Amino acid sequence: MLQMNGYEGDWVALAKAGDRSAMHELYERNRSRIFSLAYRYAGNAADAEDILQDSFIKAFSSLRKCQLNENSYFATWLYRIAVNCSLDHIRRRRTRESHANAEWSTRLSAGTENEGSATPEGEYLRGEIRRQVQRGLAKLSSRKRMVVVLRHYQQLKIGEIAAAMDCSQGSVKRQLFRALAQLKNELPVGLGELK
Repeated sequence: MLQMNGYEGDWVALAKAGDRSAMHELYERNRSRIFSLAYRYAGNAADAEDILQDSFIKAFSSLRKCQLNENSYFATWLYRIAVNCSLDHIRRRRTRESHANAEWSTRLSAGTENEGSATPEGEYLRGEIRRQVQRGLAKLSSRKRMVVVLRHYQQLKIGEIAAAMDCSQGSVKRQLFRALAQLKNELPVGLGELK
């Protein structure tokens, strides 16, 4: 396999030319981030795998036609595709489950938290906080939830979120502000101290 100095643009150029090993390299470099995004949005591994596959299929099938060049940021373009695949997947599921509860969102992972707990009480408290945050996230609109997931779980910058969601940075900031305010109101006293 080709070895390159980590510059993704070289892999993109090769993938655009149809090089399967370059496509595989791009997949390996971005798989965990896209799966994490999909999992946090869909709430379960099976749906996240479907979204992951859809995202890469769409990306690689449109790579030759797109305006993405070697200097463009492939990961941001791929995030945009994954966001759209996530939203499409959720819309399809909501159509199938017309009046079903949004139970999937209560299983969102709470993200990167300290794993080691000194006491069972600490473990219980972390679990309760995670459940409360998940309930709050479930009440957000899909776009607000996506902004929160991309910012706080994926640690993307505002500009990267704007590019991934195909909107302005101002729109991202407004949606993030409103989402956090709504979450703060949804959380019990003491848990609503979000920044």
